Amino acid sequence: MNKAHTLPSNSSSLLARLLALGTLAATAAVSHLGAQTGYTVVDLSTAGGFDSAADTSAGVTVGSTATRPSLVTRAALWNGTTYSDLHPTALLGSSTTARSTATSVANGVQVGSGLGPNTSNRMVGLVWRGTAESAATLLAPFATYSTTALGTDGTQVVGSAIGFARDGTTTDAGHAMLWDLATGAVVDLGLSAQALGVAGGQQVGQIVKGTVNAALWRGTSKSLVVLHPKNATSSSAAATDGVRQVGTSIYDVRIRSEAANGNHNALFTYATVWSGTATSAIIIHDGRFRHTYATGVSGPNISGYGADNSALGTPAYYHALVWDANGVATDLNAFLPAGFVGSQALSVDSAGYVSGYMMTATGERHAVVWIPNL
Repeated sequence: MNKAHTLPSNSSSLLARLLALGTLAATAAVSHLGAQTGYTVVDLSTAGGFDSAADTSAGVTVGSTATRPSLVTRAALWNGTTYSDLHPTALLGSSTTARSTATSVANGVQVGSGLGPNTSNRMVGLVWRGTAESAATLLAPFATYSTTALGTDGTQVVGSAIGFARDGTTTDAGHAMLWDLATGAVVDLGLSAQALGVAGGQQVGQIVKGTVNAALWRGTSKSLVVLHPKNATSSSAAATDGVRQVGTSIYDVRIRSEAANGNHNALFTYATVWSGTATSAIIIHDGRFRHTYATGVSGPNISGYGADNSALGTPAYYHALVWDANGVATDLNAFLPAGFVGSQALSVDSAGYVSGYMMTATGERHAVVWIPNL
């Protein structure tokens, strides 16, 4: 059965770029891998569990570990391959169900979130400086709330806050938040929004405007720039390096098919790069996959992952990717050790180190860093 799909008509230049990259990704990846010496895979997990490396910077990696059967997560820090438990028992409480995770690291600062009996089992944003004992809570300027911390550049922290009534019910749609670690200032970037990444005075994430739209801020709610590409059904910006913003845009694409059921529409997710405006959107979709996601950016490199057409959610469905300055993606699954069948890349740092996780066929996850062999 032959199938094709009609690409989103954002603009003639975007279409041309997408068509070119679709061909380039399918045909140039082999030569790119030939030119690239390859990657060394560092397995950060020490026992079978459900571990993930969320971010890497200057040789320090953060994420979470979880052991079976409970799979209750604990914030983790790896200095090279040396593991440190960041779980702040004193802050969250000693319940066996208390959990935490670290999501971002930069310049000696780690951020994430956790909950436990000492927080009334409500999520709170956390900031560490290398040890579990250093953990502190990120507050929000609301009477009753929960917070999450999702990104940091070592000076600013971004995330979200959700207001609650006294009976524990949610009272609002959530606020995108910005915390300044140097001054202690807390900025509400807007309602029905979430901030996911920060660097160089820029904050990125998403807002709800009927549908989810990619968003960019520069320190205040009034600085909001909606990055949502024309004709996309939804979009989200996951990360920025202070120059570019990366994330995803989703399109309702017309499928042309010779099957008896005829033509129909389907949703496709495309990794997307912006340079500060909606009209600057460039799709870097790799044509080997039905869906692609961009998760991190640093200099010329963009991290993310692709999803093929096998069963949704199965480990082999996912392929960690890293795009170079020419928009060519390397499939990091090619470097996985024996026994691992899928992976996702969640961040990339200035040295080209890529962090994420790899999975076995049974769904076991190991935190991993791919180090380029230069």
